[in-house]
Amino acid sequence: MYKILMIEVLLLSCVKVEGVPKSYPVNRWGCTYPCYYFEDNDKCREFCLILGGQTGYCYWYTCYCENLPESVKQIKHQKIIGCSNGSWVVSSTTAKP
Repeated sequence: MYKILMIEVLLLSCVKVEGVPKSYPVNRWGCTYPCYYFEDNDKCREFCLILGGQTGYCYWYTCYCENLPESVKQIKHQKIIGCSNGSWVVSSTTAKP
């Protein structure tokens, strides 16, 4: 019995488990969608659902979505640069050109 348990533990330790893919959707200028935490969480959730994601919430003052389709322009990490509407968070996109 002990040997079987040890074999199972070893096998499970080799399995790679990935989390839910999460990212920031961006508009056609590469700007993220701003939000203000609690008051905009529902707005971000609805927005992410419209884009085809599973859910969304406000994270670092930016709408953050889970399981967006690859067809949606999105970024994985943030860098602060200027955008047309003040300081926005932008980085390279993960979407295919």
